[in-house]
Amino acid sequence: MLLLTRLVGHTVCGPDGRAVGLVADLTVSLGEHSGRTVVDRLLVRRRGAPDLLVPWSAVGSFARDVFRLSADPAGFAIASLTGALDRDELLLKRDVLDTQIVDIRDQRLARVADVVLARTPDGHLQLVGVEVGFGAVLRRLGLTRWAMRGRDDAVAWSDLHLTSERGHSVQLETPRSAVHLLDARALAVLVSRLDTESATELLTARGPAMAADIVRVSHPVVGERVLRALPDATAAQIVAAMPAEHARHWRRRLSSAPAWRGRRFLRSRVWPRRRHRPRTEAGA
Repeated sequence: MLLLTRLVGHTVCGPDGRAVGLVADLTVSLGEHSGRTVVDRLLVRRRGAPDLLVPWSAVGSFARDVFRLSADPAGFAIASLTGALDRDELLLKRDVLDTQIVDIRDQRLARVADVVLARTPDGHLQLVGVEVGFGAVLRRLGLTRWAMRGRDDAVAWSDLHLTSERGHSVQLETPRSAVHLLDARALAVLVSRLDTESATELLTARGPAMAADIVRVSHPVVGERVLRALPDATAAQIVAAMPAEHARHWRRRLSSAPAWRGRRFLRSRVWPRRRHRPRTEAGA
């Protein structure tokens, strides 16, 4: 097994063996239809020169902490990372590492301490899952002896939902993602763990019929919170998709003042989702 935190920072060399830059991140494409999620490209950071976004097919070898390219790196220079990424492409360090996830199988919130990958027989790096245990945090801090005492805790990639801004939106748009394979009750649990903005996006993405089922089986407070956060027309479509008795109940409830009016509504088990800015704006 390989860990993302141990790959980031490795040297990248050109075909002539001279150093080109350092690995800043790895990308994966969630729309891949091969049945597995593999590293698609390397983000290489260079001093005083544009970044490179190198396809894995141009990586000739990877050994002893060095990625050696098989093609001229100049052809992979990018002017803007945002513009260079595909619609279904994620950066593992930026969009996954140290972010909050929802473990769908165990119905819990967790924070990603590391990303686990594995070599495949055909020379790719496959995304396996994420480590969420405190032992992984201790290992990253160099406290190896203490880390060995901790319990290993990992979540398979197929069993998680990302809550970072891009991770969440890409998973909603990708039919292969777990969020599109869950029934209403499982989605209700997920909605209860997400921040309000992400929860409304999930309901909108699944359509009025499924959204109506999700609200019906959710805790009433959660259902009301999400419905009130939606545009009136969207909320009305969801309510209209419910059985008549439930629809009448929700129309009455939404027509009255919310129970928490005048009070700050906090949800202690939800962390704000990570947002990112283009590198030029962030001043990195």
